[in-house]
Amino acid sequence: MFSVKKLGKNGMWGTVSLIDENGSFRGEAKFETKKEAEEYLKKFKGRMKKPVELMVADESLPAEPEIKKKR
Repeated sequence: MFSVKKLGKNGMWGTVSLIDENGSFRGEAKFETKKEAEEYLKKFKGRMKKPVELMVADESLPAEPEIKKKR
């Protein structure tokens, strides 16, 4: 299982919302294949007003380490 995640202000990765073609919320953006997740990431990135760091995460792997912000 793969998910699309974004880096939050607190330095933690969180799963983004899955929005369908009609603009309806369908839960978390989780997919069976990496290809599906990457395609959704591109669509999601296109709707973003402010650029944020996004990634496709493999849910079968251990949790991602926290990323510390540079000051």
